[in-house]
Amino acid sequence: MALTHPGDAVLAEELCFYGLKSAERAADAGRLDRMLARAGCAVVGGTSLFRLARCPDAAALFRRLGEAGIFVRRFAERPDLLRFGLPAGKDQWCRLSRILKPDGSAPLGQGEDEGGA
Repeated sequence: MALTHPGDAVLAEELCFYGLKSAERAADAGRLDRMLARAGCAVVGGTSLFRLARCPDAAALFRRLGEAGIFVRRFAERPDLLRFGLPAGKDQWCRLSRILKPDGSAPLGQGEDEGGA
């Protein structure tokens, strides 16, 4: 791409930045998909910013997540579905991972001092 206007360099830089961010979000969405699958949930839809998953005993999982300060969306008309936003940082990924442990043994209140959202 030939840069012929002073704003072209800024535009090229922004396009590169957003392309990198898009790739990062796609990778994070894949990571969340794998975490949900290990927890027994099946991803049935979503975007690079959120994932829609069918979860066994979604009501109990919703409650455990809420008690840990992780907010997901429930759907009254589809009680087996939960919508998960992508965690924003390492602390949030760690907190979600603890709650989604397949054996469900993640004790609530542990790791709070590690600073999650």
